Amino acid sequence: MDILKFKGMKYFKFLLLFVFLGCAGPRTAYDYDDQVDFNQYKTFRFFEDIKLPVNEIDAKRIFAQLEYAMVEKGLVYHENPDIFIDVQLNQFEAQRNAVGIGFGSYGRHSGINIGGQIPIATNTLTKQFTIDFVDAKNDKLIWRGFYEGNFQSNIEITQKEQLYAEAFKKLLSKYPPKK
Repeated sequence: MDILKFKGMKYFKFLLLFVFLGCAGPRTAYDYDDQVDFNQYKTFRFFEDIKLPVNEIDAKRIFAQLEYAMVEKGLVYHENPDIFIDVQLNQFEAQRNAVGIGFGSYGRHSGINIGGQIPIATNTLTKQFTIDFVDAKNDKLIWRGFYEGNFQSNIEITQKEQLYAEAFKKLLSKYPPKK
């Protein structure tokens, strides 16, 4: 009986691991030129030729929320900026599959069950934002931020704006970099 409990615990640990991996939240990553003094940058502007794979209304929301996040960081939008900002967006529907693993015992008998589920459409998109900061004087990349998170496509406008705001706040949380 003790052997069965031990084996059951081993499977339970794997089950917990799968649950935690499946609940992963938004991911961010950063890179920057460590030779740059980021305190010198006070103004920004977006590159003019940015094309995002969303409709024009959503593109305006994205730029508005990113501009707001930049202002929160102490930078000011200006026609003659210190930094040009490039925005790239990739989006795709991630297929969601689920596997259930169960185990149990009754008296002297025990068993393991493995099953699957049919995915139900949830209209969830994975969006990946890459934000580049380019020094306006020498045209060199000085900072890059990456964000990946899930967004529902059929939600209220205020919820959509809030999701973009949270994404850019998280993406810019490590700007300016601490040396």
